[in-house]
Amino acid sequence: MNILTRILTAILLSVPCSGWAGEGWPGSALSAEDAMTVRADQFVSADQHRDWQVDLDQRGLRAAGSTAHEAYIDVLRERLIKAGIPNVYEEPVTLKKWEVGKWSLEVIGNADTDTDTDVITLPTASFVPYSGGTPQDGVRGRLELVQSDNDFNGDKLKGNVALIPLSKPKTTLEVFAEAAFSLYGFGQYPASARPYERTYFSTSQMAKKLDALKQAGAIGAVFILDEPASNALGLYAPYDGESRGVPALYVDKNVGHTLLTLAERGFDVRLMVDAKIRSVNSRNLIGVIPGASDELIVLNSHTDGPNGIEDNGPNVIVAMAQYLSRLPREALPRSVMVLLTTGHFAGAQGGQAFVDAHLDDETLGKIAALLCLEHLGAEEWVQGPGGRWMPTGKAEPYVFFMPNIPALIAAAKDAVNRADSAPTIIRGPTRPQGGGYFHDHVWPGEGQVFWGRVRIPTANYIAGPNYLFNWGISTADKVDYQRLQRETMAFTEMTLRLARTPMGQLREFAE
Repeated sequence: MNILTRILTAILLSVPCSGWAGEGWPGSALSAEDAMTVRADQFVSADQHRDWQVDLDQRGLRAAGSTAHEAYIDVLRERLIKAGIPNVYEEPVTLKKWEVGKWSLEVIGNADTDTDTDVITLPTASFVPYSGGTPQDGVRGRLELVQSDNDFNGDKLKGNVALIPLSKPKTTLEVFAEAAFSLYGFGQYPASARPYERTYFSTSQMAKKLDALKQAGAIGAVFILDEPASNALGLYAPYDGESRGVPALYVDKNVGHTLLTLAERGFDVRLMVDAKIRSVNSRNLIGVIPGASDELIVLNSHTDGPNGIEDNGPNVIVAMAQYLSRLPREALPRSVMVLLTTGHFAGAQGGQAFVDAHLDDETLGKIAALLCLEHLGAEEWVQGPGGRWMPTGKAEPYVFFMPNIPALIAAAKDAVNRADSAPTIIRGPTRPQGGGYFHDHVWPGEGQVFWGRVRIPTANYIAGPNYLFNWGISTADKVDYQRLQRETMAFTEMTLRLARTPMGQLREFAE
């Protein structure tokens, strides 16, 4: 049964849904008036959102296609059914899964010494995903400092282990605000005066660096993060799903200082990364809330991630679904599809797979708009005394990416105002000519696939807190649950508004 048949069947066979009544889950049927202005008392409780966030933290790293990831997909399926979507199904996706066991970094001694006397094990922050694996006993080579791109040329790195310091660009929110359609919550404090320095910015060129190391003949690499151990722990980037064949590790700035001294003195290191990449079967989750027609508004987020903030979008969409599923069908001019994609941390393969699967049917043409929600309720944490991240007491800045479609921008402005989502920048693509693929993206976010590849009108709400890519850390203490609830209600209203907006207006692109 193809997707359109499923939608039509759901519409024809649907009956009014009273939802599931339970602790924190309202269950009464809603009226047509409730589709115009949502009722705050008819959403899951803040305590329920907190419980979901704690649950995500406890699952740890949900690497694409891993056991932890697939178990979470099963949980989300049950939550969607509980939210009033009985017709939840799965579409298969084949992923390149990064599997890692142990990893280590040892200092062996002077490079001219063949013996392994005085071996010292140094602490590491993390492995570099998809970098490459070593034999069980690792690889040994001279530690060679890379100070410029010229060091990738010649024989300096051949057969050796590269040591590469990474630095964070000094940026402000002007990097996003300079092409904004709208700014919310900036007041007298302009974007150009708001520092926006994030640890993961230093990893933006990692794929290119690993490719250059492979070309130079390096047998391994150590990347020094400009962060103390607490901030560097568990960084998971890059995640394009492509093996580079150069096993690599991250270390914090203190260990990095030691390694810089050892490199000057000509020491050898042994680097071990017990890892491989293999193809595995995963799945996208799809559910349909029947409306008055088979046209669609899509709610999208991804299911894999390193921690609870990356990504809590699916749980917010569950909360939205339990409201939308209790509205009368005639109050939904369009049906609502929930699309929870897999493989974001393997090159965004879930979104790509959905597009590929439906290029030859009518599904993509039925989608009037897509709303992608990521990293909701995030609080801002920045470096404090000693360099450790500390809360500022403010919300993490958000960027709402979308094409220049007036009806979409107007709906986004109202949603941001309804959520009191300050500060938020509503803006167009960062790379307008991007093709919608991982290394040819239109903007940073799962939703860019759908605009970049097939021009589905897409709005992608996303934040990039410092802790976004770190596995093994708590995020439940870094979420403002009152803001998260406001976002849930605001985006439910936005979904209903888009369901009422004529298709022609959603296809009206302003040059």
